[in-house]
Formats: sequence, C-alpha cells, structure tokens
Amino acid sequence: MEKDFEQELKNSLSRNVEIPKSVLNKAESAFEEIRRHNAQKVGKKSVLFKKQWIAAAVAVVFLGLTFNQPVVAAIKSALWGNHAGIERAVENGYSQEVQTASVKSNGVDTKVTNVVIDKSRLGLSVNAKFDDLNSIKDVALMYLDMVITDSHGNVISGDGYSNQAVGGLDFTTDTSDKDSGSLRCDVLLESPTASIPQTDQLKVEIKRIVLYAKDRADKPIKVIEGPWNHNVSLDQQFSNTKGIAYIATNINDELSINSAELLPTGFNVKFSVNTPNPYDESIISRVQLVDSNGNIYKSSGMASMSTENNKAVVSMTFEVSSFDRVDSLNLVLKDINGKGSAVKLVKSTK
Repeated sequence: MEKDFEQELKNSLSRNVEIPKSVLNKAESAFEEIRRHNAQKVGKKSVLFKKQWIAAAVAVVFLGLTFNQPVVAAIKSALWGNHAGIERAVENGYSQEVQTASVKSNGVDTKVTNVVIDKSRLGLSVNAKFDDLNSIKDVALMYLDMVITDSHGNVISGDGYSNQAVGGLDFTTDTSDKDSGSLRCDVLLESPTASIPQTDQLKVEIKRIVLYAKDRADKPIKVIEGPWNHNVSLDQQFSNTKGIAYIATNINDELSINSAELLPTGFNVKFSVNTPNPYDESIISRVQLVDSNGNIYKSSGMASMSTENNKAVVSMTFEVSSFDRVDSLNLVLKDINGKGSAVKLVKSTK
C-alpha cells in the first residue's frame, strides 16, 4: 500500500489554519516541482558492492522546502524516495537535520543536511555548491564517492572495502537549483543483513565528486577531487535504536525463519528455503510480507543471498516500520503456479 504523497501534504496543510497564503502557494509549487522532477529533473544510479547482493531499480523523487510540522515530515519523507518504511520513520520524527558546518575544497562547498539510520538503512542528503556554474550546466546526475565510518572507525560504506556493512546504494540528484550553482544528492545505503552498527557519530569522507550528463551514466563529464570531510554527531535516538524481534509460530518444511526484526525503517528478515535449486534468485521476487489485514508490504529492492546446507538463505528488508505497530505478519513464498507456503510471525515475548 503506497501513500499518495501529494494528497498527504495537502491534508497536512489544510489542517493548519495558521499557514499564510504565501506558504500555501509554495506548497502548490512543490507539487508542480515534484511532477517536473518526475518528468525530467531527477538522475538516479544504483551501485552494488558485493556479488551476493541483488538490487532492483526503484524510481526516486525528492524535494527540499521549509515548512512547519507536520508539513516538514511529509516533505522530508520524500528525501529518500519511494520507501514506505523510511517515510513512516521520518513522519514520526525518526530523522535528523544536521547542523554541522559546510566544507569547501577545489571550488565546491559541501554540506550534509539530513540523516536517518538504523541497522538496515542509512540515508544521507548532501548539498554541493559550485563556484563555477558552467561546470554543472549539463549535469543530470552527481555521484559522491564516499567512505563512511562509525565512531570506532569501522567502515559502514566505501567502494573497495570487503568488510563493509552496506551491500549497495541508490543515489538521486536534484538539479532544480542548478542555475544558482547548487546540486543536491540523496544517498540511500542498504544493508540487507542489518549489519549497520549503532553509533553516535558518522565520519563522511567525500573523496571525489563525479558529474554525469543526461543518459551518459557510463562516462562522467567531470571529476572533482576532494576530500571533503564531515563529522556528523547523531541524535541519541539513532545510537539507542531497539528493534522488535519476531518469531515463527508454525513449522514449514519449505520455509524457515532464521531471524526477524522490525526496525524504524523496515522489517528485516533472514530465512532459509528448502529448494532443489538453492541458487535460484527468483526466490527473492516470489517472497511477500503480508499483515493480518491483508496489506502487502513490498521489499526494499535489495537482498543478500547465500547457500547453507543445500538451502537458499536470504536476508532482505520489507517496507513496514516499527511505527506501524503491526502485531503479526506472514512471510509467504509463492511457487511458479502462484501457490504459497507461509510462516506466521508474531512479536517475541523475550
């Protein structure tokens, strides 16, 4: 079930009778901006770091404006695209506007502006202001080559690091303020195995900025070397996040649960499948998560797959948040004929 973002934002605006007409006009402009971004202004690229991680493309749009609550939550939930789990977390205050200073190098001023993090996902928004406006006039997509570490120096994400927690990333570029020399990059890093460590600080080292023209993601038009180093102090809610464990209530010969945890930005589950072909990647697309009301939650678009004891072992995150307060869920694996094998999951009492 996907939310209608525009209607939600309009409803939020209509509930606040104190909002001046100028702000309402800005909101209507926001809707037009979203439509325009859908049509032409958003660049997107996906990157995988390890072979066993599998990604599906997801269209992403975002918009940055300034309003009062609850409108802020409605707009900020669009920062990391069409991910309902993250949207619910942000709507409920599980996000942070970063107050750190900007960093300048080689004619580019960068600033980390927003963050959301739990064990399965890390979202960052980064603004880049260019002294040379001509250098970005043909840019449709900006990629940030980054290394992100926690407060103990553990690598969360970084190209070439074999022990990193993150399996891949999606990033999108807002070019709507390009004429004034600004681009904005929203980065969503995924850990299908829920391995992102809890931390009170992130060190974000942007090694280089890579700029691409429209429909030319194979070859950059410009590479600007850094570094730009940002130290981001995180709110206590991120360093103290507690998930909700779920356990299986029934035994299934085909499908078994290794672990399941409901987190602020998604439901992470690791399961094993007894199948003649434990290398069958179609398993990922045949799994559904369904609640007691029949609502189907889609996956985040990335999964980790391996084999153990001739069984396929899959870890993935679904788009339901701990803020949704679901009591029970069914993990359903459908065969090629559409018949399902299900395991019921309920909250653990331990």
